Amino acid sequence: MDKKALTKSMEEAVKGAAFINQSQLAKYLRRSRTVMPEMLSGLDFLETKREKRYFIPDVAQRLMEQKKMG
Repeated sequence: MDKKALTKSMEEAVKGAAFINQSQLAKYLRRSRTVMPEMLSGLDFLETKREKRYFIPDVAQRLMEQKKMG
């Protein structure tokens, strides 16, 4: 899967939104929410009172980088 396909898939998972939060990403990846902060560290985010929302293309890029490393 390339970055463009991954971005599109994540956008579909959050019903067309451009941002994803840690819980949504954990559900999408089928991983524990406890690993999300480490995975997303260093990425820019929008913070609301209740959550941090990450720009999906940035998250997709991070996942592609980790895929290559692992």
